[in-house]
Amino acid sequence: MQRPTALILTAHYGSGHIQVANVLADELRNNGYEPIISDLFGESYPRMSQITQSLFLKSFSYGTSFYKWWYYGTNKLNGKGIAQFSRYLGRKRLQELITKHRPQFVISTFPLNSAPFLIKKAKYSIPTYTVITDYCAHPFWINPLIDHYFVAADIVKNGLVEHNVDEKRITVSGIPIGSEFYSTADKPSIFRKYQITPSNRVVTVLAGAQGVLKNVKDLAKLLLKNPSLQVIVVCGKNKALYEKLLPLAIQHPGSFRLFGYVDNIHEVFQISHCLITKPGGITISEAAALHLPLIFYKPVPGQEAENAQYFSQKGAAVVCHSANEIYDSVQELFDNEKLMNTMRQQLHHIHKGHSSKMITDYAINQSEQQSLILP
Repeated sequence: MQRPTALILTAHYGSGHIQVANVLADELRNNGYEPIISDLFGESYPRMSQITQSLFLKSFSYGTSFYKWWYYGTNKLNGKGIAQFSRYLGRKRLQELITKHRPQFVISTFPLNSAPFLIKKAKYSIPTYTVITDYCAHPFWINPLIDHYFVAADIVKNGLVEHNVDEKRITVSGIPIGSEFYSTADKPSIFRKYQITPSNRVVTVLAGAQGVLKNVKDLAKLLLKNPSLQVIVVCGKNKALYEKLLPLAIQHPGSFRLFGYVDNIHEVFQISHCLITKPGGITISEAAALHLPLIFYKPVPGQEAENAQYFSQKGAAVVCHSANEIYDSVQELFDNEKLMNTMRQQLHHIHKGHSSKMITDYAINQSEQQSLILP
């Protein structure tokens, strides 16, 4: 018997949208579905996609003023108008995917507006769902034809309601993360695997999947001045950063661990006492699942700044703008057990467990109900 299909639309602007798409796909497979993941914009306009992805990454390092202007400028626009503007992007490729795979429903983990418009025009009985992957709601995500939204927190729901989205079409599900973040950690074996001494405090610096965190070497040098700390730096895919830090790793073999891209990042998080990172929606959701205290370094204006503001206002993170500030915050965190425990409690309150199951169960149940209604 052929498995029912579901179409997941996403994009390669940062790694988070793809990660969420993959998590949802795994959950659908567990429920007997065949998920089809499509980078709709990339498949439709490969050259343009490459150029815009490169500009997107550079904006986090060099073009923060431009990104701030773009994000907050477009944030003032009407969601319906934005949706109308982008309704034709990738439409041809989307039609091919629907014709070939006949999906029961469509889930988007990136703001793509062609799906709901095409489905309405062609009069397909295919529900469309959107999973917002940050702790804020930009109008780009909003489309009057989307059947249901899944969001990280009440603050995102409230933002959608302010843009005239019916609250009955919104579920506060949390952001989907991998099932490995819910597994029981075998910490002794993880300590051995990464050559970490269990008795010391572990500070992990996460440069991001593309390694965009700045001044990592200066920060690592400062942290290594404290002999009670062990420092882990994960460089992601930034080979230049890895090579820049390699002499430091050789110089401090007992207290400094250097990695490129780490597949099992949950293991590193499970043995860490705090995480220094950029506030991407998926990374901070993963940290929240493990109640791992967070220090955010120079959030870029836009969704990063919005994420950082939400977590810091909840008492679940500290925002810093210099290496010295981070060093002081790490010291304060480890010297103040009450502060550490409060931060962990707030992360526990923020986290919404097993989001992927909630989202896919909803979509599957709606599909089954629809099949009972149709002749």
